[in-house]
Amino acid sequence: MTTAGGRSEVSQEALAQAADWFVDFRVGDTDAEMREGFNAWLRQAPQNVQAYLEIARTYSELPALNPDGNVDAEELIAYARSDANVVTLPTAPAVANSSVSVASQKTSRNRRGLAIAASLFMVVLGTVIWSQLRDDIYSTDIGEQRLITLVDGSTIDLNARTRIRVRITGDLRLVQLVEGQALFKVAKDKARPFVVRSDDTRVRAIGTQFDVYRRKTGTTVTVLEGRVEVVPVGSDAHSVPESVESQSGNVGSVRPKGNRTASAESHRRDGRDARAFVLGEGEQVTISPDLVSKPVQANVGFTVAWTGRMIAFEASPLTEVVEEFNRYTRRKLVIGDSRIETLHISGIYSSTDPASLVRFLRTQQGIEVVETDTEIRILAK
Repeated sequence: MTTAGGRSEVSQEALAQAADWFVDFRVGDTDAEMREGFNAWLRQAPQNVQAYLEIARTYSELPALNPDGNVDAEELIAYARSDANVVTLPTAPAVANSSVSVASQKTSRNRRGLAIAASLFMVVLGTVIWSQLRDDIYSTDIGEQRLITLVDGSTIDLNARTRIRVRITGDLRLVQLVEGQALFKVAKDKARPFVVRSDDTRVRAIGTQFDVYRRKTGTTVTVLEGRVEVVPVGSDAHSVPESVESQSGNVGSVRPKGNRTASAESHRRDGRDARAFVLGEGEQVTISPDLVSKPVQANVGFTVAWTGRMIAFEASPLTEVVEEFNRYTRRKLVIGDSRIETLHISGIYSSTDPASLVRFLRTQQGIEVVETDTEIRILAK
């Protein structure tokens, strides 16, 4: 069946299946069994190939529809079915009537050959599509650090216990900070913005250097060179109050106005997101689902001390100290008494010798440190 425009009609079921496969591959956590299943699904019917190509075509056009790179299966299906997305597959050439005179044995061999070739084509097509759509995933273990160089020349330093997903297309460089901390040195490319997503935060840069740390309580962005645009994208932190944009450098924090939503109200007439604000060199901001701090002048040396195998704290609450400490050792530090959670710690310690921090804690009044084979427990005396 074909549409009025002449393209083959693809069933809703085939598009739904294709969208599911596509979204699965974008996540990146795939194995050989999953890829074999995908190849088998492609070989079931030509309609499946066309459905997947339509979904893939839809995805290539999505940056204009969804700059954040978040893809929903229903959105893919809806756009694939629209007239805005047209994919025409080549049709087989017509067979002349004279071909009937070919010997049946030769015809049978040809058909078997074509079937094998078609099957191989489907396997290759599935492998190529899978490899092109899969995000690159990089990670580090406890105490491990790693330097990644991207194809565009940008580099990413990964701190311990960090995981990122990277996708580079013709018009976008996207990094998802799944967990941990990373230092980005972005190669200039005005045609392809460099975007980092971390939970409720989106950071956009063209050529700069900045650090992003995803903690349990929120994401901290620190600019070392250049300028970056920061957009809170959480469910509650829909907009950044004007005071944040106009009073960069003031210490303190503000809560976004709860009545504003991420609708047309959050977009300026010039196309920029009204929630966005700019951080300059040396500035730092922390964003959580319901709180956006005012940009402050950061101690950049402390922020990137981890790149020199050091752990640095400047009047940091004990909860943050514990979270940082546990990136570098398998024997976890545990707060055993809520009364000391707000205790503030300052100092610089070796990340290759986390016991140096434990020795310091033992010298503090009002604290008792109890060590076992599996954990280091901090108690109030």
